[in-house]
Amino acid sequence: MGDQQRPDHWRVGVAVLAAGLSRRFGDADKLAQPFRGSLLGEHAARAIPQEHFTHAWIIAAHKNHPCEAVWIDAGFEIAINPCAADGMATSVELAARLADQAGCDSLMIALADMPLVDRRHFAALARTSTHHSDILISIRDCQPMPPALFGRDHFADLSELKGDAGARELIRQGQAVECPAQWLIDIDTPEALARHS
Repeated sequence: MGDQQRPDHWRVGVAVLAAGLSRRFGDADKLAQPFRGSLLGEHAARAIPQEHFTHAWIIAAHKNHPCEAVWIDAGFEIAINPCAADGMATSVELAARLADQAGCDSLMIALADMPLVDRRHFAALARTSTHHSDILISIRDCQPMPPALFGRDHFADLSELKGDAGARELIRQGQAVECPAQWLIDIDTPEALARHS
């Protein structure tokens, strides 16, 4: 996994999931909250180094999100998930379908509520992808988590996920690409937002 030279034409897509209902955050739109000088949902998009990816999507629940202008300016296509209320798996499924249709060899999935992931980690995941069977993951406190990258052999599995579990079962099979644990903090509650701002 990830230990061989990849072809020059290798196509890596990236999808940032931004369609969650954020139930633990309350009634406010979590991604539209101020965080370190911009909106929370803008950070991941700005950090992802587009030069390592041939395709880039934001999976959103609806059009005209407050972060949309920044997402587009950062090089992302906005893909609307009309089934977002049915759980994260529907966003993963949409991302996998888009990557398959685009002919991607691998797909990195990132979360819009993880604003501290450094561009170096995104780049490392993209560069380490060399085989269609790859699953490359991040690790925090011994727990596998996004951002994670899947070779196209797994696109069908990603398309069959159900509920809020997303890609957790697949992620558990992955090879870790190390990074500092503080990069992998996610913002799930107003308290977490205040603590890390």
